[in-house]
Amino acid sequence: MNSKIIYLAYVCLLMLFISCGCAQDKELRKDSRFPEANISILENNRNDENSINRNIELGLPTDADSTDDYLIYRTQYVLSYNKNTHNANWVSWNLNTSWYGEAPRQTKFTPDPLLPKNIRQATDYDYKKSGFDRGHTLRSEERTSNDEDNISTFFYTNIMPQTPDLNRGVWLKFERYCQKLCEEDNKELYIIAGGVYHDGYGVIGKNIAIPDSCYKIVVVMERGERLKDVTKNTKVIAVMMPNEEGVRKADWRNYTTTIRHIEWSTGYDFLSSVPKEIQKEIEN
Repeated sequence: MNSKIIYLAYVCLLMLFISCGCAQDKELRKDSRFPEANISILENNRNDENSINRNIELGLPTDADSTDDYLIYRTQYVLSYNKNTHNANWVSWNLNTSWYGEAPRQTKFTPDPLLPKNIRQATDYDYKKSGFDRGHTLRSEERTSNDEDNISTFFYTNIMPQTPDLNRGVWLKFERYCQKLCEEDNKELYIIAGGVYHDGYGVIGKNIAIPDSCYKIVVVMERGERLKDVTKNTKVIAVMMPNEEGVRKADWRNYTTTIRHIEWSTGYDFLSSVPKEIQKEIEN
């Protein structure tokens, strides 16, 4: 009799443990600002909740229409994919020296395995002879601590069409400046980037939208600082660069703007977890 009681107690505890684990995973995947149809995905083989949350430390960007936001959560970054433009609406990530390393740059762009097959994403064919580079939203160099991190930056959900002059010129200069902030000044960066699309935007391949311009928001903090440390004096660098030829030699500082202007251009609300009174100061 006692053995049966012990066995039943063991089964109950096991079921309780499993249910708690599932509930925690469901809580991480779901965001109340998005309908159930837009499922957030957590990469199963690297369930590092702390790293994922750090990538959206200052808030999950949202707009008025969530039907074109398909969220993908990874240890390396979090992004919102747009089924209409076939590009990311935004990619959000954390950056400090720990993300840089010796992993070699991958050479193959691949479909994102976490995007459902019924949602189209770009392929090599779309970019072939298009005249546009496969521009990284999150820079490959910023995820070189190991091979898996670097591979994740070559998924097509992290890629957008950029002119060679933008991708290899002024956009790259700003990426290198961010690297300097981390490696030489030991800063902690919280970054959001993506494309801006106006009515009548061009396309390559099978309707892969070409952004009119590309934006990046960088919140610069001291190493180890997080949301609670954001103040009205926190440094923010926001840029919006035209996706056109002729900008290769330009200074990235020529394209500085405000977060509010980027919000107006994209329709997204950024840094939503930052207190409103602080947002008013650092977003304008």
